[in-house]
Amino acid sequence: MNDINIPENVDVAIIGGGMAGLSAAASLSQMGVKNVAVFESEKLAHCDGSSFGESRMYREMYSDPVLCKLAKESNKLWAEQESVSKYSLRKEHGLLFYGESWDEETIEGSIPGAQKVMDEQNIPYEFLTSEKISERFPIKPKDHFVGLFEPSAGAILSNKAIENWIQIIRNNGNKIYEGCRIKRIDDKNNSLEIIGNQPVIFDQLIVASGMWTNELLEPIGLRQELKIWPMLWAHYLVDEDFINSYPQWFCFQKSRGDDGGLYYGFPVLSRNKNNVPRIKVGIDWTPPELIGGDEDAMKRPFMEPLIKMLDDFMINNFDGVISCDETFVSPYTMTNDVNFILDKPKSNITVFSGGSGQSFKFAPLIGKCLAEKALNKNCSFDISCWEFDRFLTTK
Repeated sequence: MNDINIPENVDVAIIGGGMAGLSAAASLSQMGVKNVAVFESEKLAHCDGSSFGESRMYREMYSDPVLCKLAKESNKLWAEQESVSKYSLRKEHGLLFYGESWDEETIEGSIPGAQKVMDEQNIPYEFLTSEKISERFPIKPKDHFVGLFEPSAGAILSNKAIENWIQIIRNNGNKIYEGCRIKRIDDKNNSLEIIGNQPVIFDQLIVASGMWTNELLEPIGLRQELKIWPMLWAHYLVDEDFINSYPQWFCFQKSRGDDGGLYYGFPVLSRNKNNVPRIKVGIDWTPPELIGGDEDAMKRPFMEPLIKMLDDFMINNFDGVISCDETFVSPYTMTNDVNFILDKPKSNITVFSGGSGQSFKFAPLIGKCLAEKALNKNCSFDISCWEFDRFLTTK
């Protein structure tokens, strides 16, 4: 994957070969920009980053009306990408929000908040009682649980999306460099210092480096208020009789003691090496003691209590679950308001950060807006909710 000869000069340099960096490079490529280089410190979509894995959700079921509208626009862009791609990038199978219905907003919204926004924006959904949920899906909901089912939602095949962006970038003559760790940004001289390599001069720079963002931006006075949450997810093996039964779902419950209450999962999208069907599930919260301010938060966090909690949840709430096959811990880079940062705080630097585990569904929109800002074009969408200066501090 690595291009050997690192150039001395590029029109647009991109730090980070995850979802945001690759989608931005693909958008620039489609706009006809030829001298673009992506610099990734590890391998593309590596297991320690936020873009690792086979699937992400897409939906329009949001409690925030602005995010709902942006999700609609992003889904249009996904459809455009699929129309010219050789890959299937998404799989529509619907999404079930279910659980306790109360007014407090979580990092994923709430059931009443989502219902209100979908009513206002005329998004089709079904309201399901606890009894209807258990009749339709292999779920064992509590009697007071309710559900909202959005039939047009589904899963992004994230590994295929990354392959598609790589193909677009390379087919347009642009470059991707793996194993290139950036030591320093010299914003005064438009230069990147790369460990073990020559400096690279850029005209414009896009920084999309996830939990490593402040390491690069703080020395040039652009430190952001970010927290790193180690987030547990896993693959669970399931019985063959249930392979077409599991929905894509979020379970909303009030936090009780050590249990934060929020869980999510996918239908069967793959099998393990022994050909046993599996579902991807995860916990959508992390204990405060595991949250950190930089990449050190990801250095072997103690996850065993959370693994036990996820195991108990799956066995007690779903039929057909056999056992946990493998577990993973991925970083969520979180802002104070759990929303993204996508802005151009300096004339030569555009930033995406605070992906919070939710950004992949917005990937085509994020990539297009990063490209437009880097080229000093007007953004195609109103992303004022993602402005940088709401958290900007200078050093």
